[in-house]
Amino acid sequence: MSHICRRPLRFLFSTFLVLMTVSLWAAETPRRVALATAASDMIPTGNEWIALPTIRASDGALVNFNALSMRDRGLLQVSGDRGAPALQPFFEVNGKPVVPGKINWELIEYWIPVGHFESNGVEATLTYCAPPGARAAFLRLTMTNRGSVPVKTALGVQASWGALERVTYLPVALRGERTVSVAPWVNDAEVFPYIVEDTKFAWSLIHPGSTSHVDVPPQTTSPLLTTRHEAGLAPGASTEALFVLGVGLEEFSAPHNAKALREELDRLGADALIARTAEWCRQRTRTTGRADLDLLMNRNFLFTANYAWGRTIDTEQFVGVTSRSPRYYVSAAYWDRDAMLWSFPGLLDSDPALAKEALGYALGIQLRNTGTHSRFIDGVVLEDGFQLDEAVAPLIAAGGYLRRTGDVDFLREHRAALRLVRDRVIGRFDPATGLYSSLQDAQDEFQKLPFITFDNALTWRAFLDLAEIFDRLKEPQEASALRQRADALRRAILAHCVVENIPGSGGTVFASATDGKEAILTEIPPGSLMRLPQLGFVTEDDPVFVRTYDWLHSKNHKWSMAGLANGLPGSYRLPITACWSVADHLLLHRGRERALKILLDAGWDDGIISEGLDPETAKMDRPGGAFATAAGYVADAICQVYCTGSRP
Repeated sequence: MSHICRRPLRFLFSTFLVLMTVSLWAAETPRRVALATAASDMIPTGNEWIALPTIRASDGALVNFNALSMRDRGLLQVSGDRGAPALQPFFEVNGKPVVPGKINWELIEYWIPVGHFESNGVEATLTYCAPPGARAAFLRLTMTNRGSVPVKTALGVQASWGALERVTYLPVALRGERTVSVAPWVNDAEVFPYIVEDTKFAWSLIHPGSTSHVDVPPQTTSPLLTTRHEAGLAPGASTEALFVLGVGLEEFSAPHNAKALREELDRLGADALIARTAEWCRQRTRTTGRADLDLLMNRNFLFTANYAWGRTIDTEQFVGVTSRSPRYYVSAAYWDRDAMLWSFPGLLDSDPALAKEALGYALGIQLRNTGTHSRFIDGVVLEDGFQLDEAVAPLIAAGGYLRRTGDVDFLREHRAALRLVRDRVIGRFDPATGLYSSLQDAQDEFQKLPFITFDNALTWRAFLDLAEIFDRLKEPQEASALRQRADALRRAILAHCVVENIPGSGGTVFASATDGKEAILTEIPPGSLMRLPQLGFVTEDDPVFVRTYDWLHSKNHKWSMAGLANGLPGSYRLPITACWSVADHLLLHRGRERALKILLDAGWDDGIISEGLDPETAKMDRPGGAFATAAGYVADAICQVYCTGSRP
């Protein structure tokens, strides 16, 4: 046989081995991890199209859900009537409601919530799953008769259409007609349109094999759908009902988006679709070798991927936000710093392809206002005011992306954008001091002294990162000019931002901000001086840094939290133990042990990173829960210190 004939056989055999290996890997039983929940906790899940941020731990109800809308520059959130959940699961035995005393929750691959409870001789489960790519999610309810006699069972969902709210920061109720009708061209389904002069949004619920009953005004204050699946169960027998929730632009797209997922369920079955979603999650997880850290880290990797980023239902554009959860008090808006300095490192750890798309968004639709305090998802200014840390954030992200992926072609495509950001930063140069000015600091507050030490150190890092990029782009003169600018900036920081005569400092320390004449020393948790070693600006044992660390942790600093059980230095704006402080101390040898204890003792927002913690109790500081961009920041810090380098 000639080599021409043998080559295809070798190719086919190697392809067969690869496919077998992938098949065996994908068939691995998904991991299940238990969640310790209180009745008031909310469990989030979702995908790039639909967010389910508020699955109530006490009864499995979905309080609200949302989709991103470019036209509305934020989230469109569906809520139930007068405090009722949007979706309320229910179970009955012999005509009587089964009330779960306590639902035991677990997560499949850190993301897919499954609740279990037993009552009245039956075992029941609830599973919420939003497969990647689907413009819909499904809820699976099951019941098993654990008694010794047959029973009549019913399981179902009540859907309440009480409000449609636009969310950018705070929910704003939209004023239009909320209706319900039989879904066109889709069996076993209803659609819930929102109509002004035309339909602006719709959602749909498909309930294959279940009956439905609709109540509309004046029978009820808002459209209400009740679906029921009834079955007689012999001892040991089980029954299952599926409910598919879809979102869309109007009466046809919403139910047909749900229908596409129902057809996947018809073809594959719920178990297979859950397993496929679990495999997607598995590919985006890392391991530390410790179950407690893996749970916290991987939940937050997946949360930052699915809640700090998503796709708009109307234009299908990929966008970034602080959080897609209404539990965060400034949800659904864009900050360069939040996206590029906090969420982005977590994406690089878990999903570099998604990181590439995120960086393209920052250097694309958001480019024209880079450095402006906050913006809507379409790039339009939301809150004006220049922040230097935000301006350099995409440059820092670009440097990290290049080091992680080596993808020079992507950066070559965005060369003009990188230059534009560079020039915007250089425009803040002050020739008298050699420093770069900012109007606001990293906690989004006006800073009267214009030269912020952390921001300037971050700018120094950005110039070096950009020099590395231009080296790879074969532009040595540009790279050399940036290194010279970085060297000059370092000298200026050491000349003007290192001060003495701070009471209790015992010597020179890093100031927080200066105008070149006066200086202050305080803490700014989202842009802390504790990060200077991480940036590579100083070593951790540098005497000036050591004295700065000591002063900020001492009673000389009003917001040091010194002596409190879970205290780390805060500020007048954040008189708490902030999540960034925990992450920053975790990256310091000196602060690591304490930070790890706080990290694991804290409940956060039922395991999802919150903005901060009570420095005494380590309980979540409300209303800063479900903080999606910060979730990436903390998860990345955990991974930097503890990840083993392999995937679990």
